[in-house]
Amino acid sequence: MNRKITLSALAATAALGALALPALAQGRGPADPVPRGPGAMFRAADANGDGRVTSEEAWSALSTRFADMDANKDGGVTWEEARAYFQAHGPARMQRAEARMEGRGQGVFRALDADRDGKVTLVELRPAAEAMFRARDANGDGALTPDEVGPRHRR
Repeated sequence: MNRKITLSALAATAALGALALPALAQGRGPADPVPRGPGAMFRAADANGDGRVTSEEAWSALSTRFADMDANKDGGVTWEEARAYFQAHGPARMQRAEARMEGRGQGVFRALDADRDGKVTLVELRPAAEAMFRARDANGDGALTPDEVGPRHRR
């Protein structure tokens, strides 16, 4: 789950990604512009193509994914918007696990919703996303490499 959360942050929904987190498949299809799979998500966040994702690149990717989730464009993502997004863009294995993850996702959502208004804003999301980024940045250089978000760093 932590890997999925970190990849979401990289791909643009970091902590909201913790709800069911990001679409993980492979590649990018013309009909589905959402980057899928750990490698594709990492490459999408790596704006300058240097093989590292800085906190600025991760935040930019997160903001983009957040805007995609915000169906009514009111600056906040409700649980319903997040669930609909992941149902539409999530991999089949995530969709099969939906019932199991529903309670966990709602708990994460409530934790992110600092003002308890029923939606998570980028302002509420940023501290969690930055904390996850720092936790993954093993060498403290301000950038993530594929090794720092790989399977061995799951827990």
